[in-house]
Amino acid sequence: MSTPATAVVKETKAQKSERLKLAKNPWEAWEEVRQFAKEGRESVLPEWAGLYFKWWGIYTQGDGVGATGGVGGEGKATEYFMMRIGLPNGILTSAQLRVIADLTKKYARNLADITTRQNIQLHWLTIEALPEVVDALTAVGLSPKGACGDVVRNVTGCPLAGIDGHELIDASPLAVEIAHKLTANPEFYNLPRKFKISVTGCPLWCSYPEINDVALTAIRRRVDGKEEIGYTLRVGGGLSTEPHLAVRIPVFIGQDQAYAAVHATAEIFREQQELRENRTRARIKYLFMRHGWTAESFLEALEAKLGYKLDPSPVTADVIPDDVYRDHIGVAPQRQAGWSSVGASVLRGRLSGSNSISWRSWQTSMEAENFARRLCRISSSSMCRTRRRPIWCWR
Repeated sequence: MSTPATAVVKETKAQKSERLKLAKNPWEAWEEVRQFAKEGRESVLPEWAGLYFKWWGIYTQGDGVGATGGVGGEGKATEYFMMRIGLPNGILTSAQLRVIADLTKKYARNLADITTRQNIQLHWLTIEALPEVVDALTAVGLSPKGACGDVVRNVTGCPLAGIDGHELIDASPLAVEIAHKLTANPEFYNLPRKFKISVTGCPLWCSYPEINDVALTAIRRRVDGKEEIGYTLRVGGGLSTEPHLAVRIPVFIGQDQAYAAVHATAEIFREQQELRENRTRARIKYLFMRHGWTAESFLEALEAKLGYKLDPSPVTADVIPDDVYRDHIGVAPQRQAGWSSVGASVLRGRLSGSNSISWRSWQTSMEAENFARRLCRISSSSMCRTRRRPIWCWR
């Protein structure tokens, strides 16, 4: 009598992703992509097309029917790719914009999109173009690494940081520090899911801290008669199919504690093995939504990581903005006397390489005064001029 065949148990999507992530850190395997570029689109391995490319900010470009005629919301992959370029706090120099504009014209059919998280996306890239685009970006201090995937994503902030006449603190140096230390950091290449960070000193909360995985928002307090600016901490925000507003952790984060608090939060997230069992419920918000975590239990875990206690800060101390739009559209005074920012819109957040070159030319003419350009948190645009630097807050 023959022995019955053992039933084959199919991997879940989560199990497959976790297996592939353990097998390879894609940031250490870019030479494989260079080989794909030499051998053509058909040489691209399924694990790269389906997962590993995302660590480099790259997605296969679909046929456009995913929402209406695809399977599981996904259409059929085409021969083309999309690349997302992360810009910490939306900061972009003239030289960097010039390179992006040139790449857009050469490889992306002269089209670029500004995203809701201060990134720029290029479509219609071929496999042969990917190494050339990455090399050109690297040469000017930019990279798509970490713009997608189960990693720390681009760190967003206020586009008027440093010039807003009403800001509590210029938080852009902190946003850039966090991005440089955590984005594309091999310690965090294998998180349960994506991890979005916002850091702002803006009183409008224009970076929407409530819908980020972790958010630092400036707050003012008085201690022994002296004013001190620090940050509140929110954890577990997100939208998608199960929206959840971030939980306000009842502590005051000093400026010298801010990076450590974010780093510790990322470590806590990385260690939660229960979040790795289901891709659709793997964001940090599900600790609060499905695993019984509270503001108090998270604070206990955070202080254990930090090795010290944080000062309390009640939720009632927050000054919630009245502006429902939370943008910087229109004319507003800067902290620099006699100067103002002017906000305008970019229709649908779509640019052409030609537009970008025109803006870059305008900016270059101002570089003697150290001008720069930035992207807004929501995908439209504000143009801001200041003696220190003009800023484009694309919204």
